[in-house]
Amino acid sequence: MIKYTPSSERTLALFQTPFEQKLSPENRWVRMAELVPWDKMAEVFFSCLSTDQGRPTVDLRIILGALMVKHVEGLSDEDTIQYIQENIYAQYFVGLSSFQIEPVFEPSLFVEIRKRLGQEGSAKLNDLMIRQAWELGVIKHKKRPGDDTPPAPPQDGVAASGTETGKKEAGPNQGTLLLDATVAPLHIAYPTDIRLLSEARRHSGRAHRPLVCLSRTTMAPKAALPAGSKKAFIQFSKKKQKDKKYIHKATGQQLRYVRRNLKTLNKMLNVLEAKKQAVCWTPREWRTLWIIQELYRQQEELFRDGRKRIDDRLVSIQQPHVRPIKRGKGGTKDTEFGPKLNVSMIGGIARADQINFNAFNEATCMEDQIEGYKSLHGNYPALVLADRIYRTRYNRKYLKDNGINLGGVPIGPPMEMSRYEKYKARKRNNKTI
Repeated sequence: MIKYTPSSERTLALFQTPFEQKLSPENRWVRMAELVPWDKMAEVFFSCLSTDQGRPTVDLRIILGALMVKHVEGLSDEDTIQYIQENIYAQYFVGLSSFQIEPVFEPSLFVEIRKRLGQEGSAKLNDLMIRQAWELGVIKHKKRPGDDTPPAPPQDGVAASGTETGKKEAGPNQGTLLLDATVAPLHIAYPTDIRLLSEARRHSGRAHRPLVCLSRTTMAPKAALPAGSKKAFIQFSKKKQKDKKYIHKATGQQLRYVRRNLKTLNKMLNVLEAKKQAVCWTPREWRTLWIIQELYRQQEELFRDGRKRIDDRLVSIQQPHVRPIKRGKGGTKDTEFGPKLNVSMIGGIARADQINFNAFNEATCMEDQIEGYKSLHGNYPALVLADRIYRTRYNRKYLKDNGINLGGVPIGPPMEMSRYEKYKARKRNNKTI
């Protein structure tokens, strides 16, 4: 038996809405709205805004709710606004008094919000959520053998790691702290040298066009567009088997194209400067030209010296702040492109203690992470779980001085242990939070 309703019988005017009914109290957004510390989170924004200058802001409750919806659902800025616009429960969560079909604000406002907060403000919001999770009993540390003292909750006088600690004295070491470093990969094309040079050639060739009409009397308009430059890159891309000699030749060819474009651009700019004519470039186009010049300098130096490494290497023209980060795990994913994160995890909730686009040694940050744990919870952790790179002599001495156990193999030759001692060591090292 087939049941089908024709599309002509389903019109917008005949659609019945349940808006005269109450919202379900069991919905996740309704339940989350009662648990989030909205007032304390709004205080973080008060320090970033002026109370008596500028236009009135969008309701901070709406901004905070939209930020949480964005990260809970893992949506982009535009999709977050659309999600709130379509979901009545999400609108209740962000603090609207009734359902509305208009967007709560423009998606571009998310960019200004992130600029206002910065890394410090984001860390404060994260620590507020961790403190709330403590109070609600979401974070529960496993007790150590023989430790009957319950874990101490975070102190209220602390907002983020590195701030002043509370007035209460530090209690006994409690809890387990997991440390690890990772990379948050960005969505950029894999930066081969020839692809970067081809992109630089294309951008530099495009930048000369607004200058041609101003300097037409002194130089030919096609001077910055060498014939066959695009065709050479297409032929290289289509070739399946590329040996080292062929790649070296194609790289030198693209370098010469970029050098010719930059030389022509500089010549045009000098002519316009001599004529005292303004250059009709936007700040973004000027920035792109500076990036291309630095990219050409790096690639020309690598090509001339036959090296494969250079400091502050550019891997993207659109995102010049991105650097290659070595993972050290081998395989095809040995190098990733994005910020490096030094993360500490407590009860399944992670805190990004250090974020940097340049590579750094995470072992040098271990002391700051543990002190951040103390400032947040009022005591040192009883156990620290970390990779081998964290287990330096300095860090081991620091942990020993503060009575903190470190999971892992001790320094020196392996000790002879009984079967029971091996079992206890394995159980301790495999402990999870």
